[in-house]
Amino acid sequence: MARKFSYAGTTVAVLAKGSKLMKVAKLFKVAKPLMMFATMSISAIAYALWLGPWLGIIFTALLLIHEMGHVAAMKMKGFATPTPVFIPFLGAAVFAPKFKDRHEEAFVGYGGPLLGSAAALMLFLVYLMVPRDTDTAAILLAASYLGVFLNLFNLLPISPLDGGRVTQAVGTWFKYIGLLSLAGLSVLLRSPIILYVWVLVVSDLTIIPVRLRAVITTVMAVAMAVLMAMGYSDQPVWVDIIDCLFVATFVAMNIVRAVKPELDEPADVRPNLTAEQRRQWALLYLGLTVLLIITIMVQAQYLPHHVGK
Repeated sequence: MARKFSYAGTTVAVLAKGSKLMKVAKLFKVAKPLMMFATMSISAIAYALWLGPWLGIIFTALLLIHEMGHVAAMKMKGFATPTPVFIPFLGAAVFAPKFKDRHEEAFVGYGGPLLGSAAALMLFLVYLMVPRDTDTAAILLAASYLGVFLNLFNLLPISPLDGGRVTQAVGTWFKYIGLLSLAGLSVLLRSPIILYVWVLVVSDLTIIPVRLRAVITTVMAVAMAVLMAMGYSDQPVWVDIIDCLFVATFVAMNIVRAVKPELDEPADVRPNLTAEQRRQWALLYLGLTVLLIITIMVQAQYLPHHVGK
């Protein structure tokens, strides 16, 4: 009898643990979309305080559409579909798997700019169909312009940007074009915030020794903070502070990698694609990039004069 009670007790315990695990699993499934909506709401509020309520909300929606392009591409390739996480003034991100194939990485990387660009272009078409001298038209134009710029910037051919994920399928030499492009953009913008991007890019450049990466990104982060403190930033002070805090986390990660080099990402040794595949990805990449460049040049003609400067 005691043994029967023991078996019964064990069964109840297993079932209890099983039910708890089921609850945890259900909570995890619920927590993922909750995390997305929570971080998206925080980002929308932050952008609304900076850009205005409607423009902030629409811009956040454009970020979501961009990230869902990556999610859809992953689903098409049979990967588990992650939930986007929003980071104020850094955009949004999905946690992609480690791609073993260059074609799959390019496919997933292309999905975000493709869907995000389509959404931004649709906003511009709507703008062209509404009366120009209204607040609605101004918001649509600004949101479309920001969306096109966001996706065009993301297509810079250097990792960790989407353009780097696409062009690695064409050739690893493309990253040098990306570095030159980013250098040219830095001179054009002349803003401390561009050093934020440089920290991300240098952090991902495995051609540079990990300890040197830690030194370079630290210097860049300090320079960014000093330039912002000296008043060279066009952003509100509270946005500058948030940016500095996020940059500090990436610098800290590089310092940890310098102390423990085994945590660093290994060099990319995946085999190259066929010549035909490389040609196809080059055409897809250049086609979308040229389309966005033409679009942003056309949009600039509609911007208020003081904005276009």
